[in-house]
Amino acid sequence: MEEIYRLGKHEFATQKEWEGAKRDLEKIETIVAHLDIEDPEVAADIYHYIREGKVEFESKLGTAFFCDISDRVAQDFEYRLERSSIMERRRLRKEKKQAEEEEKKIKLKETQQSQMFKFLGAACAALAALCIVFYGFSVFRERRATRKLEEVQQQRNISQALDWYAERIRNETDGNLPSAESGAGTEEETKQAPEVLQEYGAIYSQYPDFIGWIRIDDTQIDLPVMQTTDNAYYLDKDANGSEDVNGTLFLDCRDDFVKPSTNLIIYGHNMKSGAMFGGLKQYLDESYLSSHDRIQFDTIYEKQTYQIIAVCLSDVGDEGAYRYYNFIQAESEEDFKEFLKNIRSCAVYDRTQDVTGSDSFLTLSTCNNYVEDGRLFVVAKKIQ
Repeated sequence: MEEIYRLGKHEFATQKEWEGAKRDLEKIETIVAHLDIEDPEVAADIYHYIREGKVEFESKLGTAFFCDISDRVAQDFEYRLERSSIMERRRLRKEKKQAEEEEKKIKLKETQQSQMFKFLGAACAALAALCIVFYGFSVFRERRATRKLEEVQQQRNISQALDWYAERIRNETDGNLPSAESGAGTEEETKQAPEVLQEYGAIYSQYPDFIGWIRIDDTQIDLPVMQTTDNAYYLDKDANGSEDVNGTLFLDCRDDFVKPSTNLIIYGHNMKSGAMFGGLKQYLDESYLSSHDRIQFDTIYEKQTYQIIAVCLSDVGDEGAYRYYNFIQAESEEDFKEFLKNIRSCAVYDRTQDVTGSDSFLTLSTCNNYVEDGRLFVVAKKIQ
């Protein structure tokens, strides 16, 4: 009788097939023991491994296992396809609904915009009219301030001309006087208090706060300088004391210009138009500094020329920053050395090599927006 080889419900004609089936069964049991074939992704991976020959079977038992795995993958694909179709239909319905809602919003927005544009049109027209009025007023104030400044400059020019003429007549007269008489006059003048220079006499008589004139050749700085007991007074006033956004240049109230303090400090606004000290920011360019390093600052008693030795930036809002504007009078050599040390520490350009403790200084100070409380100041020493 022919021997029958069985393995479960499967029969095999030969022992070789039966042994191959046993090896297949071991592979199948190992796969099932370690992998969850109920998981569609795991089943798909097993399917691909078998198809690619990474897992091989020798019998119809292995073939049956592969068919089972193939069915599972096919069922999962059909499920995914159906689910994808349902999701697509839902997406399309959602997009249609969103489109309808968006169309309603657009129509509502168009209606609102139409009303808003009408309102904005009226508002813009009113604002334009207001701006024209404001601009006209600003121009008027600026022109008025400019005219007032021009009047002061014209007074100085006239005084200079009269001074030149008077000096000429005086020289011609002095040449005809006896030498003894001339000597007596000189001795008497020596005992007198300083007299206001003739070219500034008319201006001083009209503006009691007027203490001098500052000029830098080839710049807009050709301006009168005031001084009061309040450093805030001329921040927003012209020489007459009238309101003026440009303000007026003024000497620090702590400075003595008659018996000059060690450091005379003049303040002015950094105007965008370049007015007042608006042009000082050009000193951040070294080539500009080289061609504009002389400052003529005349007090009402004396003509003085200064040469720039440092251009500096300082953040006075910083608690540890150097307050350059507090150096007025050097009470000792240590005061002077401290001043020089701090000037060098915040200098953009430093030309202080030849400075000595016997020098007198002029500092021009204005705002600079490199930081919130920034300052730009130019330090010059008196050379004559």
